[in-house]
Order: sequence, then structure tokens, then C-alpha cells
Amino acid sequence: MASDAAQRRTIEAGDLTVAYRDAAAATETGAPPLLLLHGAVQTKAVWSAQIPALSQFRRIVAPDFRGHGETRGDVGGLSVETLAEDGFRFLDALGIDRVSLGGVSLGGMVALEMAARKPERVEALVLADTPLALSLHGPVRSILEALGPQRILSPLFRLFGQRRTARLGIASVRAAFGNKWVGADAERHFIAGFATMPPAAILATYEAIVAADPAAIRALDIPCLVILGDDEVSLVVDHAAEIARRIGRAEIVRVNGGHVANLDAPEAFNEAVAAFLERTEPDPTQS
Repeated sequence: MASDAAQRRTIEAGDLTVAYRDAAAATETGAPPLLLLHGAVQTKAVWSAQIPALSQFRRIVAPDFRGHGETRGDVGGLSVETLAEDGFRFLDALGIDRVSLGGVSLGGMVALEMAARKPERVEALVLADTPLALSLHGPVRSILEALGPQRILSPLFRLFGQRRTARLGIASVRAAFGNKWVGADAERHFIAGFATMPPAAILATYEAIVAADPAAIRALDIPCLVILGDDEVSLVVDHAAEIARRIGRAEIVRVNGGHVANLDAPEAFNEAVAAFLERTEPDPTQS
């Protein structure tokens, strides 16, 4: 059985010192490692329930993004594209050529960008509660970009502080999308991220989400599992269908949860991912 205690490590990758958790496979099967990417204002800690379960038959690597957790580096120019570049530099630093990619929310957006840029390095995709962008519609997108996180969050930070701003944000989204959209564990991680991240990193992260451009996500010949919480908002559900349409080799699974399915329903999430990855493992009898 895999150990619950993955190794906590750091490595230099480009201009970053990346903090990550690394769990060796309990039983070596020849399957490529699984790279797990967390969501906005979260850390690698959101994968604590996945690492011991999914490292039974493959290596699991879970880093902190630029500006998040214990990773150190400049947050200027942070975008989905730069996070994807960071991901490849991190893999290069570890000497990993090919991986399966898993991500939740922003992490799923980065995983999609990585697959679009270098599909030859991606064995399979697992995308949980992943939007393509805040809006696929030009006028709405323009309004969101004009408002911007800088204009919204900076005054709130000054008035209320970061932790209280996070609590106000959670109350607002629950009022808009339902109490189950942010589960108790997701709330804890979100508040911890808001309370500990530098304000500039929080602003840069949300600006990256607003600016995300889904146009680059093209048809990919990569098996893909899309996981959605039953209480996910309609925008993300619609985007899941669009992702499945664009990729072609995608299946959609629903679990009992909100926007961070791996925290809300860890057992169902792990079962779905393990079964999917088992189906994508290379056949050792094939050369």
C-alpha cells in the first residue's frame, strides 16, 4: 500500500524554486507519472487525499504554482500560458518527458494549455471542474476585463483584510450559486490561500483567469476524463461539454460535490481517476 507521506521537496526550474510533493509508485507498472495541478489561491495540499490513493501504481507529483504556497518566484506577467510554461520547465528539471496531467479549476485550464502546446508529452488528461474561460462571449468578457480583479479586490483588501475578504467572497458565491458550490474543505483551503498569499499574487492569479483565452484548445488525440460536481455551476458544465467536443476522446463523470470535486468527494474522485488511468496505461506486450 502507498504511504500517505509523500516526500516534500523543492527544485529550481527556470526562475522558480518550485515546492512539490513527490510520491513514488507502490507498484511499478511503467505508467508515466501523474502531474496534479491545484486551483487558484490553493496549494498542493488540496491533493492530500489523492496522492496516497493514486500512487498505488504510478508516481504522483504535485507542485505549488508560481505565486502560490511555498513556490518562490516573480508573479509579474502571470497567465495560464506562463503557468503552462512553468509546468514544462518543472518536468524538465525532474527529468520527466511524458506525463498524465490532472488539474482542478485553474489547474485544469493549465493542463489543457500544456496539452495544446505539447501534446506529444501528455499521455492522458484529467480535468476537474474546469472552465475554458470566465466567458466565451466577447461583450461579457470585455466587461469582466474592464472591471478587473485590481479594481475589485484591492479596495476590499484595504478595507477588510485578506482573510475577511475571502469569507465575504465565499458568502457571495454561495448566495449566487448555492451553499454546496463551495464545500467545507474547499472553503478552508481558499481562506488559507487568501490569508497567506501576497496580495500581488492573488490579483495576478485572478487577472490570469479573466484573461484566459480558450481559442488555443484544439482537437487533441488524447484520452480525457472530465469530472464535475453535481452542484457545479452551469457555465462550467457547459464548458465541460465544449471541452469534450473539442478533444473528442473525452468522457464526463459526475460526483457528489461542488467546484472542487477532489475535496468534496475524494473517494468517488479517486475511483474515477484510477479506473480511467488504468484504461490508458500502455500495454507492456506492445513495443
